[in-house]
Amino acid sequence: MTGIPGRITGHVVFVENDAHTGYAKDLAVEGSIILVVDGDADDAGIVTVKGRFDESGGELLVDGTLSLEVQDYVAIPFINLVGVTIVRLTSQDDWHAFFSDADEARRSGHFVRQLTEVNAVLGERGLLAGHGSLDRSLARIHITADGTILNGAYGTVIGWVGDALHDLRMKAVPLRPESSVASVTDAARIRAALNDRPWIPRYLAALDAWKFIAREQREGTRLVGFGLSLAGAAGSHSLPLPDAPFILESNGEYKLLDIHTGRLFRLGAAAATVVEAVSNLRDIEAAATVSAAALRVSPEAANASVQSVVARFDELGINLLGTA
Repeated sequence: MTGIPGRITGHVVFVENDAHTGYAKDLAVEGSIILVVDGDADDAGIVTVKGRFDESGGELLVDGTLSLEVQDYVAIPFINLVGVTIVRLTSQDDWHAFFSDADEARRSGHFVRQLTEVNAVLGERGLLAGHGSLDRSLARIHITADGTILNGAYGTVIGWVGDALHDLRMKAVPLRPESSVASVTDAARIRAALNDRPWIPRYLAALDAWKFIAREQREGTRLVGFGLSLAGAAGSHSLPLPDAPFILESNGEYKLLDIHTGRLFRLGAAAATVVEAVSNLRDIEAAATVSAAALRVSPEAANASVQSVVARFDELGINLLGTA
């Protein structure tokens, strides 16, 4: 559902009709996973799935042990997430609500609480996070009940049962990432909305960052970059790369959160300002200029502070710029 290439080494082949199981096995390569709705539980070559993936409010039982609930995005703010929930984006209303919520988080720092919970798994994460301009690996092969083959549960038709893997891949390679939702929504509109918001991957990282913060500590906590700036960044400015650490503010105190390890570091207000400038601008000299103005110190003092803060976190194994 997330469509993130590279999570497994092969393809994820989802089969709606178990009559196509044999063909799905022919498509599999080393590391592939074949998911079959109502498949044979005694078949060691597949993973059985019970339930419906395309029904809001429905439940899936994967391999007899993993229970998943499926919900439309528009319903998420109004429900409590009891177990692992796939938050799917299919209708135009879902996408409109998603972008509206992202804009609100960027502007005011308000996040939809349910999306920050560890049980929430956002569908089409691969598309939203910009994992490559093209899906050359053909990460998802979805075989519908009638034998149509799509590049994802709600994607573009790339073939029919009986087609060779090479032919499927050749049809999939030229497709743009938004083709993964082309059968249920206006893919061109989704691409335009993402182009207008190049910071969406950072927003997704912010949703993940909240999952490191204990529920009892969330009240009064804000994420710098979302409704809050220490270095004087305007809403039109770029946000840090997704992998860059986050600065948390609570009651005038600051902490740096490394989202790769969950480690927290206390920061003074000046150091927090420097970290924001470095992460936003990804340039030492530019960060020193912004920090000098924000902290009301000389350019020389600001430059020394930036160099010191960056070096200190480098020693701790934390890259303030994030990874390109």
